[in-house]
Amino acid sequence: MTEDTDQILAKQFAQRKQLRDICQSRITALFQEVGEHYLRSNVATLDLHQIHDVHAFYRLIQDPTRVVHVQGYPGMSSGHEARVWARMMDYRAMMLIRHSGIVSIGNEHKATILGFRNFAHGIMIPYVANALEAKLAENVPELTI
Repeated sequence: MTEDTDQILAKQFAQRKQLRDICQSRITALFQEVGEHYLRSNVATLDLHQIHDVHAFYRLIQDPTRVVHVQGYPGMSSGHEARVWARMMDYRAMMLIRHSGIVSIGNEHKATILGFRNFAHGIMIPYVANALEAKLAENVPELTI
């Protein structure tokens, strides 16, 4: 490779990393805003984790044995939309798996109760709280606020 090609590739890599960092911040803010809405409406509490991806766990107040796991993918998101995926999990099973240390947070797959069809392979949504809230409420009526 020539020096010019190396510089171009380095610049492209830096731009992609910058976009990923921006998307991670925006996804985190989105998940936090949804969590604040749920808490104010007394429907769910939020447990948020930033690892490689962003993981929001919305634990239902009416039924604390159930938790909605929403995963945001900064590397697959854009400046306008976030790539997200969601499922329902058994809170107790998830915590047992998590505390075993066998898998990292967000990979407690054996605790899954229900995959959400409208999130099948991940969806693109705007960075707007009510957009995510509406999609989650389609699967979990308790999250309607």
